[in-house]
Parts: sequence; structure tokens; C-alpha cells
Amino acid sequence: MNCPYPDRKSRYAALTAFRGRGCQPPRTFDHLMTPVHEPILEEQALTPVVDEGGRVVPRNLFFGLFVAVVVAVFWVPLKALWALSLQDETYSYISLIPPMILGLFYYERRRIFRDLRYSFRAGLPLLALGAVLGGVAAGSRAHLSPDGVSCLEILSLVVLLMGGFVAVYGVPASLAGRFELLAALLMVPLPHSIIVKPIVAVQYGSADVTDLLYKLTRVPVFRSGMTFSLPHLNFVVAYECSGIHSTLALLIGSLLAGHFYLKGAWQKALLVAIVFPIVCFTNGLRMFVLSVLAIYVDPSFFHGNLHHKGGILFFALALVILGIVTKLLRRRRESGALSPVSA
Repeated sequence: MNCPYPDRKSRYAALTAFRGRGCQPPRTFDHLMTPVHEPILEEQALTPVVDEGGRVVPRNLFFGLFVAVVVAVFWVPLKALWALSLQDETYSYISLIPPMILGLFYYERRRIFRDLRYSFRAGLPLLALGAVLGGVAAGSRAHLSPDGVSCLEILSLVVLLMGGFVAVYGVPASLAGRFELLAALLMVPLPHSIIVKPIVAVQYGSADVTDLLYKLTRVPVFRSGMTFSLPHLNFVVAYECSGIHSTLALLIGSLLAGHFYLKGAWQKALLVAIVFPIVCFTNGLRMFVLSVLAIYVDPSFFHGNLHHKGGILFFALALVILGIVTKLLRRRRESGALSPVSA
């Protein structure tokens, strides 16, 4: 029988077409369209193409000079942001965002920088918006709080860098690297009155989980707000008990997991949203275990190493749960893409 797909590229295109319609390829074509060719073609597709200028180095040099100018202009706000990330644990994650973004750009460089072209017209609106935000920040120092001014200044910097990237590398590269570009917004320090609200929500959620575990195990307890009274032990679920570091780390981890392992926007949003109940559960479980060990085994458990250094164990549990949820969402996507469509 003559092969209707003479080369690997046409076979893979046919296989992709069948899967795109949500159905399995006919069995008669199994020997013609085998998944073994997919990784080969995918590797070929990741081969960088030469940009319209013929060289990439001048383009990188232009963008590097632009970044240097922007950083010099915003040097004082950047120094204040760095100091804030070192002094306030609520903003400690910010110092990790730039190296994370650079690492992502390097890791996905072949996919992002396949099609390069100058797009000054597309980048101009973002550059103008960044300049306006910087002007508003400079003119609002007398009316806004310091954290509000810092928020506007760093937002202006990030938008300017986005505009420069679009102008120098082009719209196709910007769309391919949209996750990395949007992730730069995590550098923007939200005002303290805003960022504490989700952390306080985790604090109350953790207390509710702890209370529920007491009731399920019939441990005698009296609760008044954030205060728990047990036999020979009273403790308060403080703001620091909300697991600020673990919450932020899981949030960033969920964004990365969604980017690399999930395709649908609703799946990525669900993965990020599920971080809240995961953190509440692991924090509540931690307080429950510590308190039960303190009242039934040894009171020193509540103030010992397990209290101060044992958080890594419960953070690992949270990572395991997040990984399981990611795998379930990915399996659902794959099964949905490969299942035949009913007539």
C-alpha cells in the first residue's frame, strides 16, 4: 500500500490534526503515524531561526543598554526594594524573582527567540505607559504612602522593560515569552494594606483547620478567635503562624508548574487557587500535631526544634499535595485530548 504520508513531518502533522479534533487516529494509520517521531520533530522545531537582521548579538546589546539606562534611572527605588525584601519577610520573595525570570528565559531561549524582529510600534504603548506611571509616582509623593509610591515606581520599571523587550525582540518573541514577562510583575511590591489580606486569610483558615482537627479527634479545646485553650496549654495563632514563606513559595511553584505542565487557562488558575486550601491544611495540621504532642507527650514539643525547624516537613507535604493535583489536572487534559468524540 502506498504511504499517504511520505515523510515524518507530514505524518506528525496528520497525527496532530487527528488529536486536535479530539479523536484517536484510525487504526489503519497506526504504522504511519507513531508518537515516536514527535520528540524528533519537536527538537527540530526548537532549532532557533536567524532573525531578520542576520545576527542576534547587536539586538541583545541594544536591549542590554536599554536595561542599563532604566536601572540607572530607577536605582534609588530598586535599592529601597532590595532593602525591603531583606527586612520584611512579607516581601522576601521579591529578591528571587529576577534570577527566576532570567533562568526561565535561558531555559526556554530556543522556543522564545525563534522569530526575532524589531517592533517599535508595538512596544511604544508600553513604553509610554511606563513613562506615565513613573511620572505619576514622582508627582504623588506628597499624597501617597511610601509603599504606594514604591509600588508605582517598580510597576513603571517593569512596564518599561516589557515595552523595551517588545520593541527590540518583536511581538512573536514577546508572545512566546509572555509568562516570563508577566512574571516580572511579581517584583511589584503591593502596598502592605493589600498584601496582608491574603496572609490574614491563611491565618484564619489555618486556625479553622486546627479547630476542625481537634473536633474530629475529640481533643478538649476552647477557642476564642485566634486563641486556643487546651489542657495545660494556651496558644495564639499569630500572624507569623500563617506560613508566609511557604505560602509565597507554593504560589510561585504553582505558577511554574502550571506553565510547564498544564495548557488550559482554567487548569492553571485552579492550580494557583488550590494553594490557599493546601497551605491552610498543612499549617493547621502543624499546629494540631505540635499542640497534641505538647499536652500528651512532652510540653517542650511546642517550643522545641519541631516548632522552629519542623516547618520544612509540612512544606514538603504541601509540595507533594501540589504535585499530585498538578498530575491529576495534567492527566485529565491528556485523557480529554485523546478520547474519541462521541457521534
